[in-house]
Amino acid sequence: MNALRSCAVATFLALVPVGFATAAEDADGEIDLVSVMSRMTIVVKDADASKRFYTYALGYDVLGDRVIDREIVKTQMNLNMDQTIRFVILTSSHEILGKRREGAGIGLIQVGNPAPPVMTRPGDAILASGEAMMAIRTTDIETVYARLKELGARIVLEPMKSPDGLQTELVVHDPDGVRIHVVERPDMAFD
Repeated sequence: MNALRSCAVATFLALVPVGFATAAEDADGEIDLVSVMSRMTIVVKDADASKRFYTYALGYDVLGDRVIDREIVKTQMNLNMDQTIRFVILTSSHEILGKRREGAGIGLIQVGNPAPPVMTRPGDAILASGEAMMAIRTTDIETVYARLKELGARIVLEPMKSPDGLQTELVVHDPDGVRIHVVERPDMAFD
């Protein structure tokens, strides 16, 4: 479990990014905008199934799991006041290669009463415009792969070495169809 807990997030292509932005002046007095993703959020059918997928198979930790009743949140999400919202926040802060790494978090939102419709790809398309993908770095792709198979995850690409042999990658869909590229590259720093 320790090796799996050392999974770190390298890159996210987000469904609903929630980040922060700051402005800083450079030497010429110009303002540069700096944006950093702090979390991406996925609307899920089953928060428990998604939470198990991300914690057990990919090594994330649960930072919070609660029902949100605030009217302002329901208004911001364009929901009816009688709809329910469960929000799970996952984190990927781990020690990797002797150094503490902070990755972007993942939010899982389950809406009920009624649940929103499920998005589908048109026809038999492998990819569709607007579809999100994630890339997640790991230090133990074999354990990740075994756990994904144990959970019955839809594996799109079995673990495969790159032509230079330096990295191994697999592609999987999470329980709601989000495409995730899991990459292990031991020689590349996690910075």
